Amino acid sequence: KAVAQILLLACALSVGCAHDFSSYPFKATLNTAENGGLYELYWNFDNVKETISFAVRVNATGWVGLGLSPNGQMPNSDVVIGWVTDGGETVFHDRFASDRAPPTIDEQQDWILEGGEEENGLTILEFSRKYVTCDDYDLPITAETARVIWSFHATTDPTSEVLTFADIHSHKGALSLNLLGGLPDAAPDPQDLDFYDVTVNNIIIPDDDTTYWCAAFKLPENIRNQTRYVTKFSPVVTEGNEAHVHHLLVYVCDSINDTHLGNGGVCEDGVPEAVAACRNGVIIAAWAVGGETFVYPNNVAYPFGGEDFPQYLVMELHYDNPGLKQGTVDSSGMRLRYTSTPREHAAGTIIFGHAVSKDHVIPPNAKNFTTTVVMPEDCTRNFIPDEGIHVFGNILHTHVVGHGLAVQHFRYNPECGVYEELEPIDRNLKYDFNYQQINHLQRDVIIKPGDIVQLKCFYGTEGVQGVTFGGEATREEMCFSFLYYYPRIDLKYSITKIEDSELRNYLKSLPSGEQIVNGDVIDYSKLDTIDWNEGEIQRFQETVDKSSQQLYCGGDDKDAIFKTMKFPEIGCSYIAPDQCTTEATEGGVVLRASVALLLLLSLLAATLG
Repeated sequence: KAVAQILLLACALSVGCAHDFSSYPFKATLNTAENGGLYELYWNFDNVKETISFAVRVNATGWVGLGLSPNGQMPNSDVVIGWVTDGGETVFHDRFASDRAPPTIDEQQDWILEGGEEENGLTILEFSRKYVTCDDYDLPITAETARVIWSFHATTDPTSEVLTFADIHSHKGALSLNLLGGLPDAAPDPQDLDFYDVTVNNIIIPDDDTTYWCAAFKLPENIRNQTRYVTKFSPVVTEGNEAHVHHLLVYVCDSINDTHLGNGGVCEDGVPEAVAACRNGVIIAAWAVGGETFVYPNNVAYPFGGEDFPQYLVMELHYDNPGLKQGTVDSSGMRLRYTSTPREHAAGTIIFGHAVSKDHVIPPNAKNFTTTVVMPEDCTRNFIPDEGIHVFGNILHTHVVGHGLAVQHFRYNPECGVYEELEPIDRNLKYDFNYQQINHLQRDVIIKPGDIVQLKCFYGTEGVQGVTFGGEATREEMCFSFLYYYPRIDLKYSITKIEDSELRNYLKSLPSGEQIVNGDVIDYSKLDTIDWNEGEIQRFQETVDKSSQQLYCGGDDKDAIFKTMKFPEIGCSYIAPDQCTTEATEGGVVLRASVALLLLLSLLAATLG
């Protein structure tokens, strides 16, 4: 540790530490000095050119490695390794690892070295590549969660470009990152940027597995008296409590008063009903475990404050305490950064998902059980203006058995008389519960009145004991998408769930149905007595997919839509073009379009014509 501190002190005086990283707006610390050596990753990307640039800064004089992995492990990973020789030459190669063995140099070098240097115990490498390289040994860089792996040897360079087990790392690790989820061209902070912290004050986290804590706040006078514009927000998590603070939600509330202010209590029964009811209000800021600062686009802000804006906020904190630890003091919350300068568009948030209830049933032993949620055409037609809304960001949310989510987009085609699927609004089939970030979409998506939006959540419950139910606890499940958009409209929620009678009828059809359902009452504890074999899981999946759904869609209750509906019929699925061949994929199935076949069909059409 003393050596690390000496190196870092020397670094502060060195050319290496003075290296200019200002062209890289994003940064992640992959390893700390306390854990054997500082490893910092910097990056930037260009969605037009579809290229990404990296820089690594590592407290090492040996070799340095960085890679992309399918699952955070070495096999089948896409890797670069570089070092600076004693003579000052930078050696750098694009490699691949087919197993737990030294990675092999790739014949197609797609990772391009931009620069390298070594000074006072630090190695700095800069390199870039295209999102998609069309190399079988490279992994594509997408908007989904990337499993970044890293390694280095603190002191030793390889003796040859062909690595052997003698060149094994001294340090290694893995981290989930959304490499393309940030805002690369964010405007500089305005000179009048100020902040308002919405935080609890030295509360004791309850010694329960899961706690939802609610606290009410009154906006300060300078915000109550003049409209301000939130341009970014970030979590303020008490040091040492990172494992306990699972998510933070800040709601606007107009139904409480000064008597409700204070540190609050458990949302369910520890605060006045008026405070708990604010959780049905408009969300001004949201954060979940693993996330960082969210920055609004340069022409968008969230207006709050002023005479016509509610004076109160309510914050919900989800504490996760599976070890039932006692006496943990917490002062976490959210920091809202704002300016007095208006922006062109006012942002809003739509909470889109499955109702949080035990009717959200996920059987055990399932590889990919799917929950589907729909924002139907009459919902969008009733609330969205003719010019549409622009969705610019999104956060996807399930709990621990969720492994993927997709937000699909459908529009009616009058020529065909069917709804056609457009490019997905958002998709993350590599979801990591411990890394949930609000992501900027690579381009705005316009939802028009009459469009259909569909959310699919995918769950894996192999090895899970018993049925997983919907609920607030970490070991229960959710299925949500929080859509960030402009201009703000009066659409706060679109929530669906299976119609009650459909679930009861399915359960009654089982051999043990009479024990599970008594009249209209379901004994959910008895669902674990069902033989959840592959066939039964499939039958339940088909039942859920074909069942009627109960919908709530709206903002103020007077304008809300409450109805029972079926999932809409979709005429054409979206076909994603393959950038490397003439192939396209539909639902994961490869559709091969042979150039020769296309020529043959053209000749045939000409002959028949």
